Amino acid sequence: GDFSGEPQRIGVVDLSDPDARIAALDTMGIDVQMLFPSTSYAAMSTDPGLEAALFRAYNRYVGGQCKAVAARLKWAGLLPLRAPDQGIEAVAEMAALGASAAVVFGTAGERMLSDPAFAPVWDAFARTGLPLCIHMGMSYTPFEKLCHSIQDANTIGKALPAQLAFVAIVGHGMLDRYPDLRVAFLEFGGEWIFYAVGRMRHYAEVNRRRMADPSMLPDAAVEDYIRSGRLYLATESSDAMLADELALLGEEQILYSSDFPHGEGRDEAAAEIVARTDVSRDQKEKILYRNAARLFDAA
Repeated sequence: GDFSGEPQRIGVVDLSDPDARIAALDTMGIDVQMLFPSTSYAAMSTDPGLEAALFRAYNRYVGGQCKAVAARLKWAGLLPLRAPDQGIEAVAEMAALGASAAVVFGTAGERMLSDPAFAPVWDAFARTGLPLCIHMGMSYTPFEKLCHSIQDANTIGKALPAQLAFVAIVGHGMLDRYPDLRVAFLEFGGEWIFYAVGRMRHYAEVNRRRMADPSMLPDAAVEDYIRSGRLYLATESSDAMLADELALLGEEQILYSSDFPHGEGRDEAAAEIVARTDVSRDQKEKILYRNAARLFDAA
């Protein structure tokens, strides 16, 4: 890749040298890193069986590479939804390998995360007690036809699935069916949450009076889900609306990302948060450490 951040040896980037990754983290002042896969997995294959095999191969590799340094490197396992039998097996496998979370993208191809066909996988996953992470990626492939550059991809194809996942998780009752499920939205930025909450709130009130089947609406008010302590949001360190996001979700629900090693070069994200004047010292400590430790049970 064309890395604009601090150049790193390949063993750091691809985790073939976990000790080198640890040394790089030491230079950045990062005590524990949570690892996520490339966004290319969002559209790895149109074949559900092949996709599941690729997801599980990734999980085995990362789980094996992190095993000896598990106190410093945590990881999220890819969860194949479109091949339910494989998905159920993958849940058990990633838990046995020591995953700290599962990761999906905003959709499973052209299907919502709440699609009834995925229920057996979600049932199995809920029993693990692990958190679910929804990561930016070009998962809804029709969006790709609208994108003519990486700029388009970052603002359309990879970003808009956050809205689709929010509807699935909050609007389609997944938080009701799985009362212990914790969900984090990662690398989408934070500003989108205001639009998603506002739209869902407005139309839930309107449609409760005019829908023939109101059971298709959220059971509770949208604010109840937002303030439940079960939804986490990773914002950008430069996000001008960070204080508003803290107010909307709560101080315990905001995360940060170094995205290291990555071409976008968020290597100084922690320092940028520390330098902010619109966030209190206690809030900074929560964003940089305590919130993630709670989410991933790493305290």
